[in-house]
Amino acid sequence: MLAARFFSFGIGCLCGLAFVLASALNARAANFDDAVTAYQRADYASAMRIWHELGEAGDVRAIYNLGVLFDLGQGVTADPARAAVYFQHAAQAGHVRAMSNYGRLLEQGRGVAKNEEQAAHWFRKAAEGGLAEAQYNLGLMYERGRGVPKDERDAAAWYSRAAANGQSAALERLGIFYRDARGVARNATRATLLLYGAAMDGRQEAVQALEQMVPQQTPFALFGQRLDSAERADMRKALTAARASVVREDDTFACDIYQVTESVPGASELAACYGRQNTGRPAPLGFIKIDYPAPDAAHAQKIRAMVEKRFGPPAASEGANSLLWNLGTVIVATQYAPDLKQMALMYMVPKVYHLTRQDRAEAK
Repeated sequence: MLAARFFSFGIGCLCGLAFVLASALNARAANFDDAVTAYQRADYASAMRIWHELGEAGDVRAIYNLGVLFDLGQGVTADPARAAVYFQHAAQAGHVRAMSNYGRLLEQGRGVAKNEEQAAHWFRKAAEGGLAEAQYNLGLMYERGRGVPKDERDAAAWYSRAAANGQSAALERLGIFYRDARGVARNATRATLLLYGAAMDGRQEAVQALEQMVPQQTPFALFGQRLDSAERADMRKALTAARASVVREDDTFACDIYQVTESVPGASELAACYGRQNTGRPAPLGFIKIDYPAPDAAHAQKIRAMVEKRFGPPAASEGANSLLWNLGTVIVATQYAPDLKQMALMYMVPKVYHLTRQDRAEAK
């Protein structure tokens, strides 16, 4: 199950009350903010002291946050039983994240007796409150038949709601459901899009599922380099040999930038972006993005036709301007931006792509 142990940082507003009551609420909000500031600088003792005082006064956000401190062992010895008490109190008062966290402890049997039916109950309340993690967890319980009758249609429905909220694990499960016709009609196009979204967030089961959708794969190479195993030094040599003109090659950035007017017909610029490695190992290639001037839709169509000639019809699309080809260990995509008068052609390595995220804006 996914955890949803996030803090409550929001401040409510009660308008039209007497000035004295409003002043008291403002003072309480200020104290709450002081606790948030203390927590963010890892002064957990001060945060706990303030939240304890506010919790005694009935502040549900503070009660929930005390549960998180005891759940994570921040400033105190981890104590899931005390965390469960705080989460239960806040959940019963209507705090959506507390509902989800209390459900998680009930499902795991941490700090409370294991009770999957009650876990499903609290996941449902949080899911109906719009919390994506709870929507995913409820879907998982329906998929597995834990705490609720096994029902893949209901599982798909809850995964769909969580996926619409950007929950990457739900994108992964729903993509597999569409691939395998579980709870939904088989739809390879939707499966590809969902699994692609999850894979780009680093979900390894989605990466594997995309590969499984292309049973007979031919290793894909560009500039003489197999992309799914290329490393930074090798790609630099290959691009130099291809007469790409260096704009920037700097290991402190995720992306190297090149002018490629002489090496890629019709293109202007190329970004080669690599996964961050904290172990001193060579940086693997995450993606290559090639920009083509496209002053109008006719030019964009010519570039799309060039790609289709090489790879065949696209496996999926996100509207007329964004197309996707699944080659297994490499994903190819085109994106036409009429406002920029530009077409981007991307070659992405799903197992690495998410590791480039830190500096992805450089390649936009």
